[in-house]
Amino acid sequence: MKKLNFGIISYAHPHALRYGQTIAENRKARLYAISGDGANSGVAKGEAKKHKAKFYKDYESLLRDENVDAVYVAIETYRHKEIAIRAAEEGKHILLEKPIALTLEDADEIIKTAEKNDVKLMVPFNPRFTSPLIKAKSMIDAGEIGNLEYINAISEYVKPPIYLQGLDMSWFFDVKKSGGGGFMDTAPHGVDSLLWLTGSMPKRIFADIGSKIYGFPVDDVGTAFLEFENGVMAILSAGWGNPKGYPYGLEIKYYLVGKEGFLDVRTAYPDFAVYQDKTERIYWERPDVQGIVNTFIESILKDKEPPITGKDAKNNLIIVLSAYESSRTGKVVKL
Repeated sequence: MKKLNFGIISYAHPHALRYGQTIAENRKARLYAISGDGANSGVAKGEAKKHKAKFYKDYESLLRDENVDAVYVAIETYRHKEIAIRAAEEGKHILLEKPIALTLEDADEIIKTAEKNDVKLMVPFNPRFTSPLIKAKSMIDAGEIGNLEYINAISEYVKPPIYLQGLDMSWFFDVKKSGGGGFMDTAPHGVDSLLWLTGSMPKRIFADIGSKIYGFPVDDVGTAFLEFENGVMAILSAGWGNPKGYPYGLEIKYYLVGKEGFLDVRTAYPDFAVYQDKTERIYWERPDVQGIVNTFIESILKDKEPPITGKDAKNNLIIVLSAYESSRTGKVVKL
C-alpha cells in the first residue's frame, strides 16, 4: 500500500512537535517534508533531520513538490488563509491548526477554495478524540442520563506559552497574528466539544474575557455562558489559567448533567499521580492526536468527509468571536 506523503508547514505552533511524531509513526503515512516558515525555523530544520524528511525554507517549495499528498499547517494564525488557499490550489489535503482563520470572511475563502479543488479540509479539535469524552458522548446519545440539560466545562486550562522551553511563542501575544490571547488559543477546543456533545448550536452567548492574571497585552482567561437551541445550558472556561508551578500543563474537565444522571469527567486525558515526598503526575500516551491523524488519513484514503469540516470550524469561530464581542460590549450576543 502506498503511504500518504505528509508535509508540515511551520513549527510556529507547539502542537507541530506532537503531530510530526504521530505522522511519522503512522503506518499509512510518511513524514516526507517540513518547511521552516514562521517562528521556530531552527526547530523545524531539526525535526526534518530527526525524521529524515526533506527540509524546505519556504512553504511554496514544499507545496510544489509533487510527492506531497497532504499538509499539516501549524503556522501563525494570521497566515492560515494565505497558506491553506495555496495548499488547496496545489491539490494538497489540509489539516489546519485552530482557529481556522482570524475572520469569517477568511474562513469562507479557505472553505470555498478547498471545495473547488476537491481537497479534504479538517481542523483538529482534540477533546472529542479523548477516551472519556467518547464514552460520555456514547452514553448521552444512548439516553443513559436522560435529556442533557447542563454542562460545566473547563475546556482547556494550560500554562501560558511563555513557559514552553526552546520555542519562540511571542506571536501568541500579538493580537494581529493570533487573533486573541488565552481564550482564542484554547476555547475552540471546548466550543467544538460543546457542539459535539449537545448536537446543537448556541442561540445566545454572554462572556467575560480579559487579561486578569498575568497582565499580558492579550487576554489570558475567559468564561462564556451559552444557551443552546435545544435548551442545553453551558458554562465554558478557557485560557492560560495554570501557573508555572502547576504539576501538569493541560487540564480539561466536564460536568454533564442530564435528567436521569450526571457524568463527572475529572480529566479528559487519563493520567497517573504518584504521591510521595513530592507529587508527580504522569500522562499516558494521549490518544487524541493519533485519533485525529488516523481519521484525517482515512478520510483521504476512503474519499469521505472528515468528522470536523471547514464549515464546523467556521461555526466554531462564529461562537468564539461572538464571545469576544459579548465581553467587549458587556451584552448578550444573539446568534
